[in-house]
Amino acid sequence: MSLSLLTRRLPGLKLAQRAVAQSLPAKLSPSGGNRCDLAPPQFACPVISHTTSTLLLQRHFSSMNLSSDATDDDDGGSVTPINAALSSMTNVELAEMSTIPGWNLVHHPPRRNTPRGALVGKVVSDKMQKTVNVAVDRYRIVPKYRKRLRFTKKFMAHDEHEVCNVGDLVMIVPCQKISRHKHFMVREIIRAKGQL
Repeated sequence: MSLSLLTRRLPGLKLAQRAVAQSLPAKLSPSGGNRCDLAPPQFACPVISHTTSTLLLQRHFSSMNLSSDATDDDDGGSVTPINAALSSMTNVELAEMSTIPGWNLVHHPPRRNTPRGALVGKVVSDKMQKTVNVAVDRYRIVPKYRKRLRFTKKFMAHDEHEVCNVGDLVMIVPCQKISRHKHFMVREIIRAKGQL
């Protein structure tokens, strides 16, 4: 990551950048002019004082999961008890929104093992061969009336073994286009009709 990119993300690095730039040797431009170009730094991260580095990194990189053991389906871990976490925080840390316990869980909900683009809906038709029609309900709140409107869209999904029946709650995942209207596959039956 370049030094200028880090500076844009961390506004407190301006002083550190100037100190690094002064310590680097300047070389003349090839055109022979009076303009001096700085040699690129040979290190990955600038040196910041210890007191501000922790707070800056927590504030600006809290949304990025920088740990080496993180995976794509990481749910953010457990939330620490609020009383214990808040009592040990300073006023500066309490003023920062990113240091609030559970902040990462709110802004990065757990993905677990759900595939990308997966939809959950109810089977409304299974009359076609190896194809089911799945109705997916989505909701939108109308701000003026503060009411929730339901939007239903139907997707045709490929059911290879013809195991789905009308009324089943299924998960469908996107796939390459199989036919003109069919570009989803049934991944699993979440709840069969008649089960609780």
